[in-house]
Amino acid sequence: MRAVARLAAVACVLAIAACATTDPVVTAAPAPAPAAPAEPAPSAYVSSLRSQGVGTEIPPRGKFVLVNIPSFELIALQDGVPVLRSRVVVGKPAAATPELLSSMFAVQFNPAWTPTPSMIRNEGLHYMPPGPQNPLGRMMFDLDNDEFIYLHDTNEKALFNRSQRALSHGCVRVEQARALAAWSLGVSEKEIDAMISRGMTYSVPLPEFIPVSLAYYTRFPDERGQVASYPDIYADRLAEK
Repeated sequence: MRAVARLAAVACVLAIAACATTDPVVTAAPAPAPAAPAEPAPSAYVSSLRSQGVGTEIPPRGKFVLVNIPSFELIALQDGVPVLRSRVVVGKPAAATPELLSSMFAVQFNPAWTPTPSMIRNEGLHYMPPGPQNPLGRMMFDLDNDEFIYLHDTNEKALFNRSQRALSHGCVRVEQARALAAWSLGVSEKEIDAMISRGMTYSVPLPEFIPVSLAYYTRFPDERGQVASYPDIYADRLAEK
């Protein structure tokens, strides 16, 4: 019986050995890390701007606002494509709108307006409560910069009919303020009207910051893509420096 058991054990070992592989164990290589997504190509509009000497860096994705001071125009872009164009009023030569890159972070509804000491002293201006006669109009677009420059509505709508619109104290008045607020907040213009109708002064943060460039190009493409020349409205001021 012991001999039979030994023979059975040997047979079992031989059977196991016959099933075992003698090839070396191969460990699978780790999967390569996913490549970073390629930078999207600039839109046809942005490529056209670059070819015409407009050097403002416009991101290929997301929202962006470009104000060209000499052409008195604001362009809102989504993924490098214009979705809104608006006439604007910019600073007069004595209070020039500066070139800067900032970020819009909120829309303030029914703002009050407090003039600077020089406005009070030289122009007799005074504090204005919220309302239709407020110089900031019904909404102000808060920008993150140290020069207290921002975009805003206005109570003087007739100024947008002038061809020369260097008339403000430095900030930028926007004709299509309601449309800009709706686009910035991602809501309808009807919702903007409802926010205004509350009457109180309050701010609504944007879903995400929007880069805003205040630029100065005396040659700039119009809405048809044709390059137009604009007066150098700050030439005399710059020459005095």
